[in-house]
Amino acid sequence: MNTTDDALWLAFAALAKKYPHDDGVRITADLARWLVEQRERLQIPVPPVLQNVVRSVSKEAALPDS
Repeated sequence: MNTTDDALWLAFAALAKKYPHDDGVRITADLARWLVEQRERLQIPVPPVLQNVVRSVSKEAALPDS
């Protein structure tokens, strides 16, 4: 069985608590944007599907809370 580093897990849990309870929309949008930025920085082509994810999730994250 693989073990997870406790410090890494605690850091992830602390990061997740900083985001609002929106079913993961904002954290997903931030992660997708970060992936695109890293691919651009490394001059790796960004797949169209990743661009679509960034667009759609960012649009949803920008919606006001209902």
